[in-house]
Amino acid sequence: MVLVGGDEQQGQRILVHVEMLREPCMAALLEMAAEQFGLGQPGVLRIPCDAALLEHMVTNGLTSTRAAR
Repeated sequence: MVLVGGDEQQGQRILVHVEMLREPCMAALLEMAAEQFGLGQPGVLRIPCDAALLEHMVTNGLTSTRAAR
């Protein structure tokens, strides 16, 4: 579960499957999160990304992963 698009009160929670962490775009987002929020984030992992964009990435990534199986 990650939090995107703002602070904890305004952000949107999105479920990201572990397989998605292998994707280069997710690695880049995790690096951005570490730079902006630090490595010791308490609670849900915050990612500096638009919620709609991350949902699109997760949906397309899961679709292509399922099709490959």
